[in-house]
Amino acid sequence: MKNTSILFILLLFCNVISAQSVENIKASDEYLYGEGRGESLKAADNAALQDLISKISVSVESGFDKVEEAIINQAGIKDYHHACKLVISTYSQATLHNTQRIVIENEPDAQVFRYVKRSEVDKVFESRRLKVFDMVASASRAVEKGKVDDALRYYYWSYCLLQSIPWANAVVDANGHVLTHWIPEQMNEVFGDVKAYKVNEKDGVAEICVTYKGQPVTSMDYTYFDGMDWSSLYGAKDGRGFVELRPGMTTENLKIKCEYEYSGEAHIDKEISTVVNVMKGRVFRNAYVAIAPLSSPQGGMTNPMAQKSYVKETVAVSSPLGGSEGGQSIALLPNEEAAPYSKSIETVIAAIKSGNYASAEACFTEDGRDMYRRLISYGQARIMGEPSYAFYTMGDNEVTCRSVPMSFSFRNNGRKFVEDVTFTFNDEGKIDYLAFALDEKSTTDILQHSMWSEYARKILAEFLENYKTAYALKRLDYIRSIFDDNAVIITGKVVTRQTSAYGEVGGEYFNNKYVQYTRLGKEQYMRNLERCFNSNEYINIRFANNDVVKAGVGGEVYGIQIKQDYYSTNYGDTGYLFLMVDLNNPKQPIIKVRSWQPERDPNFGLIDLSHF
Repeated sequence: MKNTSILFILLLFCNVISAQSVENIKASDEYLYGEGRGESLKAADNAALQDLISKISVSVESGFDKVEEAIINQAGIKDYHHACKLVISTYSQATLHNTQRIVIENEPDAQVFRYVKRSEVDKVFESRRLKVFDMVASASRAVEKGKVDDALRYYYWSYCLLQSIPWANAVVDANGHVLTHWIPEQMNEVFGDVKAYKVNEKDGVAEICVTYKGQPVTSMDYTYFDGMDWSSLYGAKDGRGFVELRPGMTTENLKIKCEYEYSGEAHIDKEISTVVNVMKGRVFRNAYVAIAPLSSPQGGMTNPMAQKSYVKETVAVSSPLGGSEGGQSIALLPNEEAAPYSKSIETVIAAIKSGNYASAEACFTEDGRDMYRRLISYGQARIMGEPSYAFYTMGDNEVTCRSVPMSFSFRNNGRKFVEDVTFTFNDEGKIDYLAFALDEKSTTDILQHSMWSEYARKILAEFLENYKTAYALKRLDYIRSIFDDNAVIITGKVVTRQTSAYGEVGGEYFNNKYVQYTRLGKEQYMRNLERCFNSNEYINIRFANNDVVKAGVGGEVYGIQIKQDYYSTNYGDTGYLFLMVDLNNPKQPIIKVRSWQPERDPNFGLIDLSHF
């Protein structure tokens, strides 16, 4: 009885303090506030946030220039204030975090009071400004590497985010560029440097070559009007793309449209998705590119579709990998030695072209056959044109074919894209595994490190290809084999921390967005991954860029930092992946550390080798 009385007195005391705080806030010009009621605490909190959003929008609406006509995509806009409120509402879930909360009444009839200092309002928009700068930087790096898809996506998304910031015309980068003008200019420059050419046409499919600044584009997405409707989203890689033609349709006068909105992929970032759904799409007329005959390319360009060999010449490697196996060599196979391997690849190509997939299974080992079956069931697989490929040896009795271009499409997803598929033979001449090759720019990023042995660089490139492919083909056993039993596996996610049900003026009790890092054991990570594989028709990983650093100790240990976009049937995300990989045994790479974070941490940036 005594304890109950004490509890009642404490609750009454807290309510009195809460009421006094609310009245003080309402009476002060220093604060903006919102109130909400609901049957649950969550419902009341959302109502309070909406009320607060309405008042914030009033205080900053002068900073939105013609938002009603130029920005909002929603129907039924009532007036300018309504338009501003819709823009501010995009901050409510992920980024409206500098607000404090007081719970006046708890459930079942909850009442919540939300407030923020007027001086803090600008901080509500600061994280979005920083995100704009980060995405513009990613777009600029993508331009340098010919990754038109990443460049246009990051430019357009950053432009949408920028338009949702008050006084957007005052946002300038470190070089003094006014971003509201500079970003569209950069996009139009990219469009102007994209060209498309018809390479060949067969069975209603036209293969096209897409170039950027006269070179095969590293990657680009596009659609086209087929005479009846706009197509699904197609992806070109290393210059190769294709167009599926309706009966009677030709490529004459046909234009492809460079994709830049990526509204279907915006779900990989909740904040971007919210903004893109609110913002009115800007039309870029330069995004349309006519398909020209390859026989008369502009500027005297030679055929950019000519196969670029992965290995240009025989390379003798003087420094061994791991120091225990002696020198390793990487060499192109002469035609006569490559003949039996070429016969196997031709058998595989014929099987895929005819749809008689079983006719090629004798070319594979048991593991290779499993990967082959996963490949042809990954999406509707099609061989692109007449492949030109090369064979090279690496290490003892291992031969790799690089590479066979294939296109993939999915029944339950509009995405269609091109991948270069590599095939590796064992010492018995059977195909033991296959992989989706990295694009040439990503490969070059690794091969340019001349201070490392050539063999080590090739192993790194192949490791990343195998890693990417294992997730696409859902090879759980392989992924399990490349993780150390004691691997450090860190996952990060954005969460909202609610520190207290009661707030006080000037106190530290408030909701704050932060990244929560969780360390998982290997088996827990594998269980999570298995559930992910079982619930998705397809998974595709795209590396926007990668940086590789060799550790100072431990022999052949490397840190790989990747800007990664992850797409699947029902989930997507974008963020920074870090892998610490031990390659001292090149036949068995081992991941010692894997971390993922959605964005750069404001305190320490990106996780890298220095953290371990």
